[in-house]
Amino acid sequence: MAKEFDYNENNFNTEYVMRELETCEEIAALKEEILPKLQARKEQWQQKINEIINNTGYTKTHFAELCNTSRVTVDKWCKGSIPKRRDIFLTIGLAANYDLEEMNLFLQRYGQYPELYSKSLEDCVCIFVIKNYNEDRVQKYREILERIKKNIIRSDESDNADVGTVEFRDKLFNVKDEDELDRFITDNSAIFSKAYYNLYTHVKMSIEVNSNSSSAFEMAEAQGWSSSLRQCVSKIYQRKWYPTRNKIISLGLHLGMDHEEIDEMLGEAHMEPLYAKNIFESIIIYILEDAGLNNLLGMEADNDDPDAFLKFALKKMKELDIPEVDDFISEISGVEDEW
Repeated sequence: MAKEFDYNENNFNTEYVMRELETCEEIAALKEEILPKLQARKEQWQQKINEIINNTGYTKTHFAELCNTSRVTVDKWCKGSIPKRRDIFLTIGLAANYDLEEMNLFLQRYGQYPELYSKSLEDCVCIFVIKNYNEDRVQKYREILERIKKNIIRSDESDNADVGTVEFRDKLFNVKDEDELDRFITDNSAIFSKAYYNLYTHVKMSIEVNSNSSSAFEMAEAQGWSSSLRQCVSKIYQRKWYPTRNKIISLGLHLGMDHEEIDEMLGEAHMEPLYAKNIFESIIIYILEDAGLNNLLGMEADNDDPDAFLKFALKKMKELDIPEVDDFISEISGVEDEW
C-alpha cells in the first residue's frame, strides 16, 4: 500500500513545492499530483475554524454577520474552504478574541499571511483594538477604521516619516484610548500615506508600460476589468487604496506581470511573496510559469493580442474546476475566452 502523504514531512517544504510547480508541464499533473498534497492545509483549517466557532459560542449565522459574509460561506469554511482575503482572517481572529501573539500565529499558519504590521493603517487599528478591548472587537475595529479612513490627512511631509518600525510599534502600544489613537494617526499621517507609495508608483508605471491605451480607464475598458478592480486602480491614482492580497495578484495578471514582478508588488504592500503551499496561489504560480514558457509574458508577449495572457489564465483556471479559483475567475472573466 502506498504511504499516505504527510503535509508536515520535512521534504514537503515550500522550496520542494515550488520546484514541482516550476517543472509541472501538464495541468492534469497539477490537479492529480500536486494539489492533493496541499489538501492537508484545508483539513487543518477546517479543524481550526470549527474550533473557533465552538469556543466563541456563536451560531454560524451570528459568526457570518460578524465576518460580513453569508451563512453559506461559513458552512463552506467549516467544510475546509479557506478564506481568500487577509481582512477576513483579521476579522475571525478578532471574533476569536486572540491576543497579538495568537493573531500573528493565526495569520501566518492558517492564512499564510505576514504578521500584523503597525505602519499599515488596518493593522494599526487592529493592534489598538486587541490591546484595548475584550468585547465587541469586530464592531470596534470597523467603526474606528472607517472613521479614521474618512478623516485621515494625507501628507507627503512629516518630521517623523522615517521612524523605525519597532519604535513606531512601541509608540502605538502606549496609545490608551480612541482620542489618543486619532491623534497618533493624525500625527503620523505621512507614514500611513507613504506606506504604499512604492506600490502606487509601481502599478501606475506598469499600466503605462503594458497598456496600448492612453489611460488606465481605456485599458480597463479594453480588457473588461471588474468594477472592483477599476475602483482599486482609481483609488491608486488618488493614493487612497489600502491593498488586499488578491487584488494585487489580480492587478499583476491584468498587467501581464511574471512571477517575480508580482512578488515585487506584494513586497511593496508589506506582504509575503506568492506562497507555493497555498492551493490558490500554487495555481497562480503554475499559470505564470506555463505562460512564461508560452511567451505570453513580458517583452516576448504576443503584442497582436494584448489579452492573450488573461485568456490563457482564464482557460487554465476553468480547466482546473476547483473551488479555490471560482471566486477569482470573476476578476478576469470579462475578457473574451474563445480558445
